[in-house]
Amino acid sequence: MNAIPEKVRARVVVDFATADPAHDIGHVDRVAALAGEIAARTGADPRIARVAAYVHDYHRVEEARQDRRPIRPEDACGAVLRVLEECGVPQEWHPPILRAVELTGRYRFADEELDDRCAVAAAVHDADNLDAMGAIGIGRAFAYGGLLGEPLWDPGTALKEVYQEGETSSVLAHLYEKLIRLEQDMLTEPARRLAADRALLLHRFAAGFRSEWDRGQAPGPGPRVQWDARTRFLSVEGPRGDADEPVVRVSFRGQVRLTFDDRGQVAAVDLPDAPAGSDGAWTWIDLADGGPSHQISGAGDIEVQLRKNQPVALHLHLWGETGD
Repeated sequence: MNAIPEKVRARVVVDFATADPAHDIGHVDRVAALAGEIAARTGADPRIARVAAYVHDYHRVEEARQDRRPIRPEDACGAVLRVLEECGVPQEWHPPILRAVELTGRYRFADEELDDRCAVAAAVHDADNLDAMGAIGIGRAFAYGGLLGEPLWDPGTALKEVYQEGETSSVLAHLYEKLIRLEQDMLTEPARRLAADRALLLHRFAAGFRSEWDRGQAPGPGPRVQWDARTRFLSVEGPRGDADEPVVRVSFRGQVRLTFDDRGQVAAVDLPDAPAGSDGAWTWIDLADGGPSHQISGAGDIEVQLRKNQPVALHLHLWGETGD
């Protein structure tokens, strides 16, 4: 029984040689290892979880074979069953494995239902989603976006509220439409803890990308403040000062309160959970001339850039937003 996952892995490696770079055998190996760990920590059989992980993406093999995208995971169940039978996988393992395949690619933010009644399927689901987050998740997103011919970023295109599989307006839009929302779709507690760290990295990357994208704009006399309500992204760029001085980056997750003026512009930022303390030292955007109009608050992933312990830039993504 212990040799079955290795036997299945040896069988599928040939088929995944034709899969795209974002869904290759490396992805399947990472999902299998992580699914086994999650299963062991949640009381499921890690062997079954590993086998399910090795076959969960067979629809990607079918996409390459048929040169047609997207194909739903459940539409590849015939190919999955053939692999299970060829490798002598016990019949009693088949139902949780097939359930894991069916759960692949299902998201609440796509108006689909999720359940954690099958512990094996939950482990594979979470492991698959975790591999779409973090540093490797970013690399995979750009590899797949390149395959589909997507641009890096199109700031003028609206984001989809309900996620749809397939081509989107840009790779960065895919990050906003899917990847950063995966944290809220985790079904197991071990995955939730891992997802928090990987989500913070996703937000840091997106913030850095957009800061570099917009850097060509001419700086004004004061801080340059940009608020994007679509993605709830705030960028504040102060005077760059002495470029020879090193920049210290402080990233954290905490509460954010944004004050807007009567023109809808961000007038003040309050970061009560900043590591420097809650004394207001990093509340550094002065109120605009129009006066405060309303506030929004919530949790956020935040990066403050410091020179000589003075803030020179702030990037944050606000989520879990509540109006005041």
